[in-house]
Amino acid sequence: MNQKQTTVIFFLLALISALILRQSGAELVGHENCDTTAIDKVPGCYDALRLASDSDYRWLSKDCCQAVSTFLDPCFLVCYPGKSYPINIFQDICSSKFPGSN
Repeated sequence: MNQKQTTVIFFLLALISALILRQSGAELVGHENCDTTAIDKVPGCYDALRLASDSDYRWLSKDCCQAVSTFLDPCFLVCYPGKSYPINIFQDICSSKFPGSN
């Protein structure tokens, strides 16, 4: 293979890799990610919400649920890379676990 062919093959490989591995902007189109400041202020809250996304509610505290209740509805919480959930799911879980506290 000559130098020109090697350069062209390398360029095509880089182009194909960039197209395949680019992050999709369509994943959360029309929705906003949550600003997690309120959750970050409550120790262990983010981890408890990640576990709650997998149906393990035992670590949710009342303080964490109060932080979750401050979010607006079109907000999505990114629990794991590539997995985000609408905040109203966590608000419903908190309402069930601590009725009347929100």
